[in-house]
Amino acid sequence: MSLFKQRKSKSFNYIPRNQKSSRNDDEHLKTQWEAVKRHGKHRSKRAISLPLLLVILGMIIALWYLLTHYQTT
Repeated sequence: MSLFKQRKSKSFNYIPRNQKSSRNDDEHLKTQWEAVKRHGKHRSKRAISLPLLLVILGMIIALWYLLTHYQTT
């Protein structure tokens, strides 16, 4: 039943006249992209994560509240 089949979108292989791309440019871009991807995977183990910072902030606020309450009584 062709009533429920969706049409495939058309794809065009248009290259502008003023664009002069060579394979070297494409390969250079791919190598740069691979370097960026590799660099992103190897993050430093010393970096403190956001949840840990939020827990520390919560502990500081709780301690501050307790000390303030202790001071007023």
